[in-house]
Amino acid sequence: MDMQKLKEDLERDGFCLVPDVLTPEQTAAVRTRVLEQAEAERALGWARMDSGPQQLKRVMEDQAGLLREDVAESSRQGVNQRISFLVNKGKVFGELVTNPVALELVEHVLGQHFLLSQISANIAMKGAALDGLHRDQWWCPMPYQEGDAYVKAGDRTRNTATPDSAPKGVNIPPVACNMLWMLTDFSEETGGTRLVPGSHKLPANADSSVPHTVPSIPATGKAGSALFFDGRLWHATGQNLTDEPRIAILAYYCSAQFRQLENPFIGMDPAVLDQASDRLLDILGFTTWFNYGSADHLSSRKRLQQHEPWITEMRIKKA
Repeated sequence: MDMQKLKEDLERDGFCLVPDVLTPEQTAAVRTRVLEQAEAERALGWARMDSGPQQLKRVMEDQAGLLREDVAESSRQGVNQRISFLVNKGKVFGELVTNPVALELVEHVLGQHFLLSQISANIAMKGAALDGLHRDQWWCPMPYQEGDAYVKAGDRTRNTATPDSAPKGVNIPPVACNMLWMLTDFSEETGGTRLVPGSHKLPANADSSVPHTVPSIPATGKAGSALFFDGRLWHATGQNLTDEPRIAILAYYCSAQFRQLENPFIGMDPAVLDQASDRLLDILGFTTWFNYGSADHLSSRKRLQQHEPWITEMRIKKA
């Protein structure tokens, strides 16, 4: 593994392929845990099924998430299965989050301080529609020229194609990135993630319409490899044309200034939290960043706990 070459690929293309990060035994163990969890969530009626771009469009436009009945119902239909909040669902997933190769690449892109925004699985099956091109930091405000129209920060959606009105050479920095762990072989036939090389240098979001309006290439690699990509890169879930599932884990990181996609402070299983490593707790956001993420008088403490002696309503009794 040539880390310098990986970083050069990343700077040039917006992504890099990291071969053989996991041993065959590690890959098999993670894949087994994903399939077990997927089967159990389907059996209980809790599975989040992806019925394609139209269902995702309704979820994104809803802004409140899966609250409307029609959106909630559509999330139980579809072909691809997504499994969220994996930190609660197996020790192997927390180990992926803190993998040294992943963390070195994340730090190269985001700097010393960053958070885990989400870790999830995507099981792509035959018959699913092609995903629309998008970038993972779609929520980040884009540059614009004074006097031109722009999308306000609170009005952004993943399906909003931002006008490319910025002066040539102007861009936004990366504030998110993704480590995609390949648990099965990725090829064009199995629905390898579609990528638009160099799109991380564009000062605009993609047009998320399907079919794709710009050429893309499939990410290819053997099980146990990983695809690391810049949060600005235009990409999409590919179409699996085979009868076998295409399985990936996506560890999505963001800068410490931004809200995480998953909320570990209310969603973490206490038993998992008690066993979490210090590094995992840092990445989950239990460490303050220049007082951001602080809690009253505990703002200077390096790491916060969920059960602290909080200052509540009080008053001094007068004699």
